[in-house]
Amino acid sequence: MTTTTRTRIARCACGGLTATAGGEPAATHLCACHECQRRSGSAFSYAGVYPEDAVTVAGPSTRFRQTRDSGRWVELAFCPTCGVTVFWRVEAFPGMIGIQAGCFADADFPAPKRLFWASQRHRWLEPPAGMKVFEAQ
Repeated sequence: MTTTTRTRIARCACGGLTATAGGEPAATHLCACHECQRRSGSAFSYAGVYPEDAVTVAGPSTRFRQTRDSGRWVELAFCPTCGVTVFWRVEAFPGMIGIQAGCFADADFPAPKRLFWASQRHRWLEPPAGMKVFEAQ
């Protein structure tokens, strides 16, 4: 039996920063915290989380680290040319890298399984049935 590993390439808007991920994400989630709302310009962010050794990053990035409401740090990596956040690392998931699902532009990307910071979500955002919901993180 032949097993193939799926490879997905996430890109910023200008294509200068990429993250190539091998295999399926270990986790997928939405985050509705106020910081993710501001960063994404949307009501939530949507990401896949991979082991760092399954991801290859290419191109220049600017890093921004801050402490979030949880008290833990988040480090965002975005393209210095177009400003799109492509990936991030968080203290809560050591050894893992999160990649913004929209940067893959892949309609078959796995659906999110969790919603973090539901307490800060827009009230119209109702989690789908079966989604694990966390009021904070």
